[in-house]
Amino acid sequence: MDPRDLIVQEEFDRQAERWFRRQLSPYERAMLEQIAQLAQVGPADRVLDVACGTGLVSFVLAPYAREVVGIDISPGMLAKAREIRHRREVRNVHFVLGEAEHMPFKDGEFDVVVCRLAIHHFPQPERELREMVRVLKPGGRLVISDTVSSEDEREARLHNALERLRDPSHARMLAPTELVHLIERIGVRVQERLLQRRDRTYDDWMDVINDPIRTENLKIVMEELARAGRGAGLRLRIEDGQLWLTHTIAVIKAIK
Repeated sequence: MDPRDLIVQEEFDRQAERWFRRQLSPYERAMLEQIAQLAQVGPADRVLDVACGTGLVSFVLAPYAREVVGIDISPGMLAKAREIRHRREVRNVHFVLGEAEHMPFKDGEFDVVVCRLAIHHFPQPERELREMVRVLKPGGRLVISDTVSSEDEREARLHNALERLRDPSHARMLAPTELVHLIERIGVRVQERLLQRRDRTYDDWMDVINDPIRTENLKIVMEELARAGRGAGLRLRIEDGQLWLTHTIAVIKAIK
């Protein structure tokens, strides 16, 4: 396994319990439903959920699909996903351990491929995106949802540095135009693109990290950036004594 993949696996194995216990916000539920609407999953469709984690997207799509397959590099995340599947008695969802750049599926095996909040963990995301297109049928739908950076290069560099200090499995968030161009290069046609903003407190952002050293030191740095008027691509600000930030999420639907 690539050393970079080991970092991702170790980090998400460590975070698995927090993701399993975490309650979704109304915003997150709405985002999952939006992915379902864009994917247009029908009762005959086989769906692939890439970097599925604990199966949040998989379980949202399951009622509409013939079968949903989730693949992830983290055994810890998949253990929690299978626990949820057993508890909910969901019979048409299956989980596979594997790397997104080398998936154990045939060409054109799926009607829909979705990937949520994972592109920024891929050092060379074109590899994983090409693999998603490979396993997608002609005419199939690809739905990508990921946090993105500022179009301003300096702000993007600072934003990505802060994200890596929070989570060493973070590779790089792409700017919205960069992500769209990358998707268009891999042999699919972009049909819809949306940008949404999510305001959240620093404590909410750090909830799944569960590492006091990272949490406390990074908060000092980001509070000082906010006081200095440096938004860092995150609109950092202090309101009512709390540190706030804003993430931008791109949602892109493409057709093969």
